[in-house]
Amino acid sequence: MSTADKLVSHILSGFMSILGLLSPSMGRLLGKILGRIWFGLDKKHKRITLDSLGHAYAAQMDSHARWLLARRVFENTATMLFEHARFHTIDPDNYFDLFEIKGLENFKAAHAKGRGVIVFSGHLGNWEYGSALTRLTGVTFSVVYKTIESPVMESYVKAKRSSAGCKMLPLHNALDGVFETLARGEAVGLIVDQNSRKRHHSVFVDFFGRKASANTGLARIALRTKAPVVPILTYRKNGRSHLEVLPEMPVIRTGKEELDIFVNTQAYHALIEDYIRQHPDQWLWLHNRWRTRPLEEA
Repeated sequence: MSTADKLVSHILSGFMSILGLLSPSMGRLLGKILGRIWFGLDKKHKRITLDSLGHAYAAQMDSHARWLLARRVFENTATMLFEHARFHTIDPDNYFDLFEIKGLENFKAAHAKGRGVIVFSGHLGNWEYGSALTRLTGVTFSVVYKTIESPVMESYVKAKRSSAGCKMLPLHNALDGVFETLARGEAVGLIVDQNSRKRHHSVFVDFFGRKASANTGLARIALRTKAPVVPILTYRKNGRSHLEVLPEMPVIRTGKEELDIFVNTQAYHALIEDYIRQHPDQWLWLHNRWRTRPLEEA
């Protein structure tokens, strides 16, 4: 980074440390206010959100209800800023004070098989809380992530996730690192619900009743390594954040490789969709999930 970038990075870290001193209730209030301001100013992401909600909930909600839901999406996303800041200021022994944790036994059972663990999640609730698992279980996590164009934000995010005990694997060159991690009996973390632009690494799955381009990496790794696959989801409920570790998902094997890749990828997205439908205001609808279309629609 340049000298100017390093200065901005120090300022950002100091600012986030100050935000981390705020109480959870104050963070939620400020997140709501900031989210409403953002909703009013960011026309591009507001349009993407309303368009996606229009496709997903046209039969269940009128346009006004979808508009209110879209505004809550911005509020919840903004709230992550304050949750993130607080998360990185507290001692891991106090994680249970910050959020409810359910299902750790599911991860431990998968890890006991000795083949490493593939953990996957989606952009629901505060997905950054997933990095708490390495402190809660004592198992090292290597997180596959998409690099950020801003060197300041790239440095900040890497530093914070590393401080939580995670190793970082850039998406563009992650495969060898993933296999090495699993061979050591450690855990690999992936977020799988974003649009995939690389057609040779993707399949089109059903997601909220529309074809969505999905990366096949998770299914391919699971089929090749036979490592157990464990979903984790985060969400807010009754004023509290929740981190839920679900039971291991069985890997479907039909004997046909391409079909195996498709049906497993579809199963992962079906599970994430189920949780989004339970908490629709907490998913990242701002992301243009359905941007890549099948060739027959082009």
